[in-house]
Amino acid sequence: MTKTWAVCKREFASFFYTPIGYVVVGVVAAISGLAFAISFLTYAKISQDPASYAYSTVPDFEETLLSPFLVFCGMVIMFLSPLITMRLLAEEKHRGTIELLLTYPLRDRDIIFGKYCAALGMIGVMMGVIGVHLITVAYFVDIEMPVLIFGLLTVFLMGAALISLGLFVSAVTRNQITSGSITFALNLIFYIMGNLGDDLPAENPVPEAWPLFLRGSVGLLYRVFRAFVLEMPLDVHAKEMAQGIFQPKDVAYYLLFSAFFLFLTFRALESRTWRA
Repeated sequence: MTKTWAVCKREFASFFYTPIGYVVVGVVAAISGLAFAISFLTYAKISQDPASYAYSTVPDFEETLLSPFLVFCGMVIMFLSPLITMRLLAEEKHRGTIELLLTYPLRDRDIIFGKYCAALGMIGVMMGVIGVHLITVAYFVDIEMPVLIFGLLTVFLMGAALISLGLFVSAVTRNQITSGSITFALNLIFYIMGNLGDDLPAENPVPEAWPLFLRGSVGLLYRVFRAFVLEMPLDVHAKEMAQGIFQPKDVAYYLLFSAFFLFLTFRALESRTWRA
């Protein structure tokens, strides 16, 4: 545990030895602050005259503003996470320092968990920035504190899943630009899948003129594909949780997603012995 903490401290400090840490935190502060101000002003206008906005009464604050804002913050982290993860292992390989790191009395788990926790530390800093907005609005709107805390936890879990994916990509590449580009592309694919999933029809798209066996087989594959597209996007599992609604399956999704890509990262780091 001590060695993991040493790697974590070294890696977290390195984010602020370069402009990356300041740029990421600054961009999150600027975008989230602007989005929060616009969302809050829009909600204030709706509250003053709900009928003009097709509401019969004042809309629920958590559903109308809080949940969309937190999901939006998660999306911002989604597209900024490659900047955090691209250098974790890929830069070590590019500079040749990975071999020096591996000669230290460190296990693979010390390196991986240390770098993962350092990246989570950056997510925690961003959560602090977002939390300032929510604490500020708590003075003006009656919001239950557990809802705010659980909403921030939701975004943190989403960030943890994204970091695990980026760490794996960084482990299988040798250049941080390549790592960042691939991670960004994968995040974009997840985002697009979320938008396309709602447009997929629920019924079997195979024409009825096809043979019954073939129609049933293709229909089964289509249902599996549709379920995958609907459940795989990271932001889908944050919508209800961001309102303070506890969903065990959504929490399990983020934890299993993170564990899966951390497992792949271990296998990628161990592959050096296979090549040797």
